[in-house]
Amino acid sequence: MFSGTNESLVTTKKSSLKRMARRAILFGAFSFLIMTAIVESVLFIFPTLQNYKREMVHVGDYAYSLIGQEYVEQIYEKVKKVYYSVPDDVKEDRFSDEFKSYLIPIVDEDFLDARKILVKCRETTNIGNITFTFFDEEKENLVFVLDGNTGNKAYLPGQYINNKVGTIDSLKTINKIMNSDWYMHVTYGKANGFEATNYKGIYDSLGNLIGYVSITISVNAFVNQIVIFLSIYIPIMVVMVLLLASRADIVVNRKIIRPINALAFAARKYTSLDKNGDDEQTKVFQNLNIKTDNEIEELWDTMVEMENDVANAMKKIRESAAKEERFATELDLARSIQLSALPSNYNDFNDDSRFDIFAMMTPAKEVGGDFYDFFMIDEDHLCMIIADVSGKGVPAALFMMNCKTLLKNRTLQGGKPSEILSFVNDGICEDNINEMFVTVWIGILTLSTGEIIASNAGHEYPCITGADGRYELFCEPHGVVVGAFPGLKYEDYTFRLNKGDKLFVYTDGVSEAQNRREDFFGKDRILESLNNHVDERPKELIASVKADIDRFEDGALQFDDITMLNITYYG
Repeated sequence: MFSGTNESLVTTKKSSLKRMARRAILFGAFSFLIMTAIVESVLFIFPTLQNYKREMVHVGDYAYSLIGQEYVEQIYEKVKKVYYSVPDDVKEDRFSDEFKSYLIPIVDEDFLDARKILVKCRETTNIGNITFTFFDEEKENLVFVLDGNTGNKAYLPGQYINNKVGTIDSLKTINKIMNSDWYMHVTYGKANGFEATNYKGIYDSLGNLIGYVSITISVNAFVNQIVIFLSIYIPIMVVMVLLLASRADIVVNRKIIRPINALAFAARKYTSLDKNGDDEQTKVFQNLNIKTDNEIEELWDTMVEMENDVANAMKKIRESAAKEERFATELDLARSIQLSALPSNYNDFNDDSRFDIFAMMTPAKEVGGDFYDFFMIDEDHLCMIIADVSGKGVPAALFMMNCKTLLKNRTLQGGKPSEILSFVNDGICEDNINEMFVTVWIGILTLSTGEIIASNAGHEYPCITGADGRYELFCEPHGVVVGAFPGLKYEDYTFRLNKGDKLFVYTDGVSEAQNRREDFFGKDRILESLNNHVDERPKELIASVKADIDRFEDGALQFDDITMLNITYYG
């Protein structure tokens, strides 16, 4: 069947499920027992009562036919006439001599003959009594016309009973009994035990209801039969129900409770496992082997599929994590290689009193597309380059390294910045299959004079301190980005740095830095930050500007590479 169940789990954690199942089985079983007993009783009681009623009706019809309709109508007329003529105060005591004096004249020879017929019917049949009566609705009295009893038990014609001096059925009950083929009013008395009373209407020759034939029969034997039937049936059914309930409990436990407990325990065990472990160690549901041929087995199949899917997914995640880890390691290495390619040899110029220079690049990703460079062409000329490659990440970093190498190699060969850019543009366009481009600002500073020859290939305008010592935007001629198409010509422009003047160049990652509201840092904030730190040396100034950018971004994700270069010319 199935294995892997935990008995303590079954008895403690899931015992309520077993109790619920047992209660449901017992409830259903005893409900079936009760319903069966009711049905069996009804199937026995109703036909028996119908037989009793038919027998009683036959007796009544037989007595009525022996007496004759003519006399019945006559005696009803006499009794009613006398009964309704008796004063109410006399009628109140039904056994008083005064009341009897009104009634005794009715008892003639014909009356006694009719009464003998009723007595004979009572004595020769299995009935308690038979009477002819009518109902006084005003007084709610059941008035006797002919009574099958003898001696002191017999009522005179006109005497009555009601619920004040006895027990009678209401007119509503009488009509209900007459209209039913099985219903009778059953009463219990110490003397006679259980008795049932049936009524049949008596009609005159015109079809008018004038009274009732009332037949009373003992049903003690019938009640005893019911008691005997139930005393035998109920114990047998209880034993059968308990046996069936026990069998149902075994089946439910085997087909439902134990499989569910096994699945629950397996689920707890599975959730506690390290899914990064060996696949065989995480095969919890597969080891259950549940065979119930119902929805629980389908649930187990689904859990097995889920287990396999999770194992496969975790395997892919581990493989992906390993690849990502290798890729991250490679990116860290690429970042180190890229940063090492950028000049950090500004310390080499510490002994050169003619200028102070510093630059910094902060990539938006592990590697960036921005770059800067500064180097001595000869003893009197310093080259400064800042550039921004289209795109980000590894492709931009590779393209950046190519551009940086071409620019430096061509600059060291001599020539104006415009010539250098034209040469580099043609070289890049030869193998630019990805159609990338780069914006470049290049300037060559003559240290002896402070003159700078520069050229701009679609890059940001530089910031230069003016006569008042504050930074201002220097809007020089722009050319087309490098790598757009071959054969481009660029334009040189010249400006001079006086002693103490400063130059600040940057990439668009500075001006386009965004905060959480998607506002840009912008050129105005750049100038404001520069002028707030205008007296600082290049290294401190760049650090201060970067701090201002970080405060402005306020935790927003850095969108683009941020690169800055600053030089102070001392002459």
